[in-house]
This record gives sequence, structure tokens and C-alpha cells, in this order.
Amino acid sequence: MQTKIFMWRWQHTFQAAIKNLLESILQILELPIASNIFVLGIPLTTQNVPQILFHQENCGFIADDFEQVFSVAKQNFDNDPELFFFKSASHLNQAHRDSLYPKALRSAVQSILQQYDHQREQVSFCSLPIQKNDHWIMTIIQLQQQDFNRQYCLNKATHELHSMQEYRIERCFLEALIYQVLKEGELELQSPSAGNTLSLGNSERVIEDAAANLLQSVEVHINQWHQVDLLSFANAIAAERYEGAASEGRLIICHKDHPDIAAKVKLATPIKIYNYRGIRKLLEVSSNKMALLCDIGTVWGLGLPLDTYQPSRENLFEIRFAENQTWELVHAENIMLRVKYRQARLPRARFDRQLFCNHVAQLFQVNATTANLLVKAVEAAIEQRHGTMLVITSEAEQETQRLAAQSTVIEPVIVSQSIISHLSNIDGAILLSPEGIIYSFGVILDGQASKNGNSARGARYNSAIRYIDEMSHKVNCLALIVSEDGYVDLYSTLTNRS
Repeated sequence: MQTKIFMWRWQHTFQAAIKNLLESILQILELPIASNIFVLGIPLTTQNVPQILFHQENCGFIADDFEQVFSVAKQNFDNDPELFFFKSASHLNQAHRDSLYPKALRSAVQSILQQYDHQREQVSFCSLPIQKNDHWIMTIIQLQQQDFNRQYCLNKATHELHSMQEYRIERCFLEALIYQVLKEGELELQSPSAGNTLSLGNSERVIEDAAANLLQSVEVHINQWHQVDLLSFANAIAAERYEGAASEGRLIICHKDHPDIAAKVKLATPIKIYNYRGIRKLLEVSSNKMALLCDIGTVWGLGLPLDTYQPSRENLFEIRFAENQTWELVHAENIMLRVKYRQARLPRARFDRQLFCNHVAQLFQVNATTANLLVKAVEAAIEQRHGTMLVITSEAEQETQRLAAQSTVIEPVIVSQSIISHLSNIDGAILLSPEGIIYSFGVILDGQASKNGNSARGARYNSAIRYIDEMSHKVNCLALIVSEDGYVDLYSTLTNRS
């Protein structure tokens, strides 16, 4: 069978642009996920199987794999309840009918892809088809099933607007990211010169849009759609300070009459959702034993969920605020999204022990006993509520002498959890050797301004970046920046060099 490979002029760069955008996002999120991305072209004239095209051609499919796509799409179209929506004007009626076919075609392609997903242990996502020359153009993104399954995922994938219309909602942040990347591709394809650029958009903006879509799905889950921009709301509350203190506490999102909520206190006058200052003030009385109760329209009381809540209902969520400008979206004790300084990220372990051990092994070649000693030191630092920083360097003794004027120098002592717990009570870094010998604490690190810094992060984080970057051409060095909520950022001379 002869295959025509040309769909439109810029198909090569378009596919590359989608790939670049997704890989950039995965890199930002520190997700080592392999993906398969290809462009599928379905001919406008039905039943023309030989003219089903692919870019890249080694995508794992041939035209014959999609020979049923036309009949399945027609069946989807003929059975679409929306087909029976009639407009007052005939031209509007035809326009409505025409708008239904792309949806029917996507469903047909998705169903075919799913037939292969199981045997190939992968999960496939496809965009809406956009007409380009003689083809409907679709972008396909495939991930390994095991990579996707690492993310906590809700079950409900669609929302029924009424008996004749339903739309897709996000089940997890990774899924929201994939669909937002596909949407960027859809928008690009609508341009006359679609694909003539290798850059489709700012990665951080795409990440933020995906987070907003996930939060919008939460609104849908509790049947309060379009009440508020929940992402902006949570960011605003997280940024509010009360008497100088950062936001900490819990906010439960559900219907006011939710059967699995025990309301301990009900406000005589509920606080409107846009009254950020009022909600932030009330957040002061929330705790692990008492949370604010919010129906998205208002904050109306304080209470807690009962043990009777069934996660399968997917209609009770929680936003947990921790330290300045940091919050998490939680369902059934599973963290779905973490936002710090307005940057949305996938949830991660507070401390990636394996990553730490890999860096220690590559930088310092220490034995397993010493590596475990260093791990225990980090774990002790995590237990502190005010944050700290550990700096491990093979030049710890020399650096202690150099920085003596801006640190507290001690007689060398073997690191222990108890010592770390006490020394991390004051600001500054704890300086130790790869062998686990502490030489000083309260160290004010030096270093030149670095392009790797982040203005959205605090002084502790950026001072570590400056110091490591300064030392990277001299000696191996590793910094562990522990935030107030116990999350650990790892930055080393390996990170800098990569």
C-alpha cells in the first residue's frame, strides 16, 4: 500500500514543537517520563483508508489499524444526542451538525487507540481534529501506563451538563497537563501557517492553565461550576498574611449539606469567597482537628469530614495551606496538586532518598554506612518546622576557615539526628563533610548572582544556588534546602553541570 506522507507544509516542525513543549514541562516538573508523540491525518473523504497518514511514520501504527475509524465515527455522529438540537435558523442548524463530527471522530480514534493501549501497556490521549487541507489533523500523546499510574487519579472523566450533552473533566494534574498541551496544538493548527515554529507557548503558562483546569473540575465535582476561579482564590489566600504570619490551615470544599461533614461551628453570616482577608483571618482557627467549610460560594463554618465519606463519590476536597504561599489540593488524603509561590507542581515526596543517595555516590564515593548517616541527618532536618539547609562538601574544613567570620565554628563532631535538631534552630547552613563530620553551623553562604536563581523563592534557596554555582568549578558540593513544611530541594554541582 502506497502511503502519501504530505499533510501540510509545516507538519514536521509542528510535531517537533509539541514534543518540545511536553518535554519542557516534564523537565520542569522533574518527571522522567518517556512519551510517544505523533500526528495523525484522517482524510476528509470517508472510506479512504490508504490516505490515513502519520508523522512520525514509525509511530507504531499503519493505516490499516484505523480502517474502522470512518464507520465508528459515523456511528458516533448518528447516535450523538446533540444531533437532535435544532436551531431556529437553518444555517445555524447545519453549523451545529458540522461541529459534532470532529467530536465523533476523536471518540472513534480514541476507541481504536485504547484497543492497543492494553497490550502495549500504555495510555493514549488525542486532540480534537482540526481541518488542514485534505485531512483532519489530530495530535496523539502516549505515556507508559506505569508512569501514568504513579499519579493519584479520580475516576469520573466526564460531566453531564444535561441529558443530551456531556464534557470531559480532568482526573489528575498529569492528565490536565497532557490535554492542555494538546489544546495548544489545536490552537496552533487553526493558524494559516500552523507549525512554522518550534515553540508553541510558555511552559509555565501551560502548567498554570492545566492547574486551573484541574481546579475547575473540582468545582464541577461538587456541582458548583463557574462560581469562582478556584486556583486564583487559593493563591490569594496563600499569599495573605495575618499579623505577619503566613497562611496555615485547612479548607474543605463540598456542598453545605454534605452528609459526611460534621459542622462544629456555623457562621451567622457566611464569608463571601472573594473576601480573601476575612477568610485568611478565619483560617487562624483552623487546624488538624478543625477546618474551614466552603461551598465555593462562601465559607460558612468550621468542622471536619466524617469517616463515612466514600472516596468514590468524589465530591469532597480539601485545600491545605502550609507556610507562605504554599498549598495543596487533597482528595481522600491523596495530594493531587501542590502550588508554591504560584507555581503549580505535581506532588512529590518530601525527600527523594534515592536521588540524594545517587548524588552522594557520584560526588563523593562514600560507603553505604556513611550515606545512611547523611540520610538520617536530612530526615532530622525535615522534622524541624522552620526550615534549614545542609551543605556537604569535600572542602568542609577549608570552607569553615574561610567563612569563619560569618558562621559559628565548632570542634568537628560526627553528625547525628540529635545534633542536627539543635543546630538547625538558627538561621544559616550547617556545613559538613561527606564523611558526616560537622564543622560549623549558622553559616552565611557567599557567591555571585546566578542565572539558576529563582526570584519567587526565598533567600535560603537562592543563597544555596549562588554558593553551589560558585563552587562548581572548584570542588564537588551538595546543598539540601529544607523548607518550613519539610520539603527538600536538592542542588549540587552535578545539577549545575547538567
